[in-house]
Amino acid sequence: MRIKRMLLTILLIFVWMVPAGEVQAADQKHRIYEDLKLFVDGGAAKVIKTIHYEYKNNRYLSLRDLAGALSGTAKTFELSVADTSVTITTGVEYQPAGGENEPFVIPEDTPDYAVTTKTMRLNTITMDGQNVRYHTFIGQNDAGNNDCYMSLTDAAMLFDLSLTLDTQGLHLDTNGHFRMDMNALKAQGFFYEVHSALVGDATTGEIFESYEENLSVPIASTTKLMTYLCVMDAVTDGQISLEDQVVISENAERLSKSQDGMIPMKAGQTATVQELLYGLLLPSSNECGVALSEHICGSEAAFVERMNAKALAIGLSADAVFFNSNGLPLFTDTVAATKIQNHMTANDMFLLVSHILRIYPEILTITDSVKADLPSFEMSVTNTNPMLYNLPNAVGLKTGTTSMSGACLVSAMEAEAPDGSKHYIVAIEFGAEDGTVRCTLSEELLLYGKQCLEDGVSGAMPPAPEPAGMPQDAEELIRAVIRNY
Repeated sequence: MRIKRMLLTILLIFVWMVPAGEVQAADQKHRIYEDLKLFVDGGAAKVIKTIHYEYKNNRYLSLRDLAGALSGTAKTFELSVADTSVTITTGVEYQPAGGENEPFVIPEDTPDYAVTTKTMRLNTITMDGQNVRYHTFIGQNDAGNNDCYMSLTDAAMLFDLSLTLDTQGLHLDTNGHFRMDMNALKAQGFFYEVHSALVGDATTGEIFESYEENLSVPIASTTKLMTYLCVMDAVTDGQISLEDQVVISENAERLSKSQDGMIPMKAGQTATVQELLYGLLLPSSNECGVALSEHICGSEAAFVERMNAKALAIGLSADAVFFNSNGLPLFTDTVAATKIQNHMTANDMFLLVSHILRIYPEILTITDSVKADLPSFEMSVTNTNPMLYNLPNAVGLKTGTTSMSGACLVSAMEAEAPDGSKHYIVAIEFGAEDGTVRCTLSEELLLYGKQCLEDGVSGAMPPAPEPAGMPQDAEELIRAVIRNY
């Protein structure tokens, strides 16, 4: 018995000593892979290796193959791939490391061959000195050199590429730019992987495109935008100030110690309203929402009444319903308990965000911050919004995720109209399957909104025309995910 205990102790010590990253690291086996033909500026076909993540046509392309194919063009870039990071320098001629633009080498008598990489993660990509974040796979090519696989859509946005996919292969125009033909994309089911979505100009109120915009859905932590509005109203009315010292309650402490806690809190300690707003909007602290609501109204329940009243006052629909200040699920106090969550439509959220940006544009001082110090809690917090890394003019606004809501993101970016005026493009995405879809779709919507503004589009886009013929299989359905006018 003593020997068994000693062995168990040694095993526990070993597990404790191994870095967490190594414990979590695992290989990803990609059994769907494809050598795709790549035509650059109409030239001869080159090979670009692609893997299909879990599902056919969910393609991720080799960045080394892309760099090799673009060598000598206006889109050339140098590439360095480490174990968990990628460095890209545009405008510098690519120096081949070996294995670029060559087909996968499949060993003979290996029917279960699979391309092996590390599991997908939000790897850091440094491009021309700036960090961006995309979900990618890092592994080695057949020549033994580190390579990175990125989705076709993300690569098109990152490098501002004009890409078209058809039955021949992938076509790249180095003189073109990333653009979206929304009518074609809608006909191919572009919005079917989310509950609802919308993109519009919050400065003018124009909506460029939307999907199920009047569908009431759970909104998770994007709730905190309404919480922010009600807090700022209290500041404007003189009820509180941003410098007020808020006393942390036992309710806030209890929540901070739960699985939904973000910032460790102790009952009786104090923090300023300003600090709590940063905690509310950057790391999405649920306990900050409770602390603010109790400070203003005495209880979260009373604050929720103010939230619902405010929703009606600014013209939101009856589908905008709030049960708490943070967006967490709640169970009703009954024998047959019911799980309830805050709900809203995408159109309601667009109206809410437009109102906030008009009345309290200082919210952007918070939401466009990547990090912030919270002295009262002796810690720094990081913004959960991925758009801040990938789009230079992104300024917010709020992420949200629960099991029922899916991955949600309300994002905003500054854009300039042809007349030189500044506008805020707002994209709303509710109900993505995961963070990867949330990131990609939100970035696409923001760039599409910018495209509409620059093209002088006014009002909603016309409905998509009926397709000439329905796709006969999944291959045909997905072939034109990336389109160019």
